[in-house]
Amino acid sequence: MKIFFLNPLPDLKLSLGPYRFLWNPAPPIWASYLSAIARKYTDQIYILDNCVEKLSFRKVVERIKWYNPDFLCISVLTQTANFSFKVSKSIRELLPNTKIVMGGPHATYFAEEIVRRGLADFVVCGEGEETFEEILSSGFPKKGAVFKVDGEVFKTPPRERIKDIDNLPFPAWEFFTRYFRAYRAFPPNKRNFTLTFLASRGCPFSCNFCMVQLGRKYIIRSPENICDEIEYFYDKFGCRHFWFVDPLFPPSKKLGLKIMEVMIKRGISKKVSWDCETRADMIDDELAEAMKEAGCELVALGIEGGDEKILENINKKMKLDQIISAVSSLKKYNIKVMGLYMLGTPGETEELTRKTIKFARKLDTSGAKFSITVPYPGTELYEKYIKGKYQFKDEDWDRFSSYSVDYPYKMEWTDIPPKKLLYFQRLANFYVNFSLKKAIRLILDRGIFFFLDLFKSIFYSVVAEVENFFSDLSEEKNQS
Repeated sequence: MKIFFLNPLPDLKLSLGPYRFLWNPAPPIWASYLSAIARKYTDQIYILDNCVEKLSFRKVVERIKWYNPDFLCISVLTQTANFSFKVSKSIRELLPNTKIVMGGPHATYFAEEIVRRGLADFVVCGEGEETFEEILSSGFPKKGAVFKVDGEVFKTPPRERIKDIDNLPFPAWEFFTRYFRAYRAFPPNKRNFTLTFLASRGCPFSCNFCMVQLGRKYIIRSPENICDEIEYFYDKFGCRHFWFVDPLFPPSKKLGLKIMEVMIKRGISKKVSWDCETRADMIDDELAEAMKEAGCELVALGIEGGDEKILENINKKMKLDQIISAVSSLKKYNIKVMGLYMLGTPGETEELTRKTIKFARKLDTSGAKFSITVPYPGTELYEKYIKGKYQFKDEDWDRFSSYSVDYPYKMEWTDIPPKKLLYFQRLANFYVNFSLKKAIRLILDRGIFFFLDLFKSIFYSVVAEVENFFSDLSEEKNQS
């Protein structure tokens, strides 16, 4: 049995615009977990991380054809849906005996349509390990999948959540070693390479811009199991930096302190450092101090907005005072903070956008990232404003971008014109992130090459704004 895992590359120019120069690939943890399941049945496993190799569509198809797998597995995000579907169509013609398995948030949401169109033989919905193992062992998953039976689309009952995720095998990163040099933290640090880490599954919160593919029930691994995996990959590959990709880590002060206590006792910080993402209302002085002692270097905080009304409209269930307090606690213990913000949220006005930018500048975090709100399939925003109103083509999914405004839909949830949002985004990314003090700190901490990439990104943003300005002038002349 031969199994091919494809991690597709989004169209960086469309999805990131001028910020594509700052983009760096993250190790695809979905493929590493499924590879750990696949190796029970075969040692013929091939990984193509196209986010690293950046092959053209033709060369990706040629690579798959060369390997001639029994199973082609693809995780489909909205930004990679068009590319993934094109690959699927080509492989159908070239390798008719290859079974195509899709998963991921976009495939889960459109599972029946994808199978009906013949783009996949199986779509795995939700957690993939048990369903994928049934596909490999018997060819007929009992739960958690959509596939065809006698030409008819068949949807199995949903699969129950895996209750004890300690029992899952560790990710099979041994199949990814040729990519290790490309796996860097963001912003880049001076460690050798970074591996992604999943300590939990699910999220108990219900922000209207977020799709929680694995459900609202939060399930976390034991502190001992978390430390076991860190030490295993430190010993096996010499990995000295991990990025916790959980939407919420630590999940609470109580659980966080318990995990940090075990990390500290086992001397994790003497071997590795780690970054994570969490909510501001989880952090206080006591937890920040413990996180620092356990090896934490950077925390990405989902701040989203700089006004209570914005937070209320996106169902964030957080107060600005909690954000200010969390940033203060993390700074106190020398943990870097990356602020994550959204522009163009439901009900947002230009005045509220300016408040967000000023708030971000005042917080003075190590870095800040501003994204334009996108109604991804499966989110409350998509259900309310998009579903049933548009007939999207495959290529339209490329344009669901947080860094462009060439959308295949109307932003009905805000009165701010799309081009004005793009202007605010570029203004914010420059105004909040650039000062002489931050430039010097970036060069000393992250290196001159990262600083040059950042400068290049800003330069192309300015060029794009100038082009937009003259384009608008030309349109006004033509209309008059």
